[in-house]
Amino acid sequence: MTINVLSTGGTFDKAYGSGAGVKNFSFPQTSAAEEMITRLGLTNIEVSYQPDRAKDSLDMDDTDRTFIADWCATHDRSVVIHGTDTMIETARVVAKRCPDKVVVLTGALQPARMRDTDAEFNLGGAVIAAQASVPGVYIVMDGKLFIWDKCKKNPTTGHFEPL
Repeated sequence: MTINVLSTGGTFDKAYGSGAGVKNFSFPQTSAAEEMITRLGLTNIEVSYQPDRAKDSLDMDDTDRTFIADWCATHDRSVVIHGTDTMIETARVVAKRCPDKVVVLTGALQPARMRDTDAEFNLGGAVIAAQASVPGVYIVMDGKLFIWDKCKKNPTTGHFEPL
């Protein structure tokens, strides 16, 4: 079973410059997810990443969400790496477009390139969820699997929790 992963940027793929107080970030030419999959030697996962489309989820618009939903519609089981701030809004669009697909959205609270990141843990959870779940749209964060419209991001802690 192949799991298709679309990396759209978000904190997961952000790369910050060096120096004190650096707030500027960029998105590298290779997704951190692709690096993880290659390092682990996983052969049932295909990563799609277009650096020119990568962005912070706060900068995503309806065109971006439609692109993501259309991409998911072409795969039976997908993982979408997405910024956490607007993950639920994108899940809403994907759910309307892909009712017969398994789509799992995940992200990270710390960039994958940082030591204390949750990126690899969340990606692993999302890949497992994509293999084991019935059709629907899900969010995997913090070791938890949520149905997309049964959770929210807590603005104080940054963690996802049930409604």
